[in-house]
Amino acid sequence: MTKPEAFNVLRTTDSGELIVVADYAANGRPAANFHDLAKLLRTEHTIWETAPVPWGQESGLTGQDQAERWLRGIRDSGLKVRALMGFCGGGIYASVMADRIAEWQGEHPELLLFDPGFAERRMLTEHIESFYRRLAKAFTEDQLADAKERLAEADAGASNALELAGRLTPLCQEVLKSAIVRAGWSEQAAGNTADLVNGYLHWLGAAVDLDPRPGWARASVLNSSNPDIGLHIIPEPERSEMFGEAHFFDVVHADLLKTPEVARTADELLARPVVTAGSAQK
Repeated sequence: MTKPEAFNVLRTTDSGELIVVADYAANGRPAANFHDLAKLLRTEHTIWETAPVPWGQESGLTGQDQAERWLRGIRDSGLKVRALMGFCGGGIYASVMADRIAEWQGEHPELLLFDPGFAERRMLTEHIESFYRRLAKAFTEDQLADAKERLAEADAGASNALELAGRLTPLCQEVLKSAIVRAGWSEQAAGNTADLVNGYLHWLGAAVDLDPRPGWARASVLNSSNPDIGLHIIPEPERSEMFGEAHFFDVVHADLLKTPEVARTADELLARPVVTAGSAQK
């Protein structure tokens, strides 16, 4: 099989079954990723990770557009989808794809969510603000005031999250890139980081309008101990209605995907019999 264009291949086997993991794949982030988890899993199936839209091609793509790009590659592979997994916002895309795959496959893939949560518009501006804080020493007082003003203007002028992501593109390429260079990075490294941030904002903004709840009702959640992430911020009565089952681990969010106990639980869930599409969710 040729390498799929819209995925990173984490494992290749001859089982004929596929596990798709959804995340915004980025090198260098502090939190563990699905590459770490794949090394710990004992399941004997091929594992693909959703790859971001190539830089410069993300403008205007809705959440459905993003999902369709991956779904085409999955269907064209001819592989039976055993499971989908999603980390944080990736759980939104994993859920939407799981429902679509069940339509043509006739059975629901297993759905595993790691610290899931909804995408919200405010997260886009908060992400930029986090870079302002980290790069504070690279701004003069006037530069920082101007950067904050440009962020506020972009937010005020956008009617939805995807439009906001588009309005933040010049801010990424001009304000953030320049600050990163002033912080001592090369032009190339600064440009790559700005592109990465821009791609992430479009991926996140596009997810805001997707509704993952139908798929989440069948999902198994593996949640970290961080009190402000995942199921911890959802009231218990809503939690039990929103998700199929929950597993909690005494491990911080950043280490969730590299913890052996989490991998063992994931393997147990992946080994369960598949559910025929149209059968009871719980």
